[in-house]
Amino acid sequence: MHETALLQNLLSAAEEALAPYEVEKVERLTVKAGVLANLLPDALDFAFETLTPGTIFAAAELVVETLPIGARCLGCGAEYEAEKLPAACPMCGGEQAEVLSGTEAYLDNIEFSLKGESQ
Repeated sequence: MHETALLQNLLSAAEEALAPYEVEKVERLTVKAGVLANLLPDALDFAFETLTPGTIFAAAELVVETLPIGARCLGCGAEYEAEKLPAACPMCGGEQAEVLSGTEAYLDNIEFSLKGESQ
């Protein structure tokens, strides 16, 4: 289940980003994941629930935003977005494309409260 390893890496990155601050708790983590990243939402949620108890992420909400596939048509060179493959080029109808994006998964945003900050 690569969702667990991915989430461990994202939580480590979040901890590193938050290290300079006196964080009381994290409210929300936003992850952006491409359609081709092959992430199962239920598995990602399960990994989050498993890895966060007793941490600053324990009460946080995990938000996963799906990114479309970015492609460049090998026939005419047009760049376009698609929800799945194969996707015909909207300009020329060609079905051969170079994938430019849609395989990525990254931590996009961390919402948190500082110690002593009024709620």
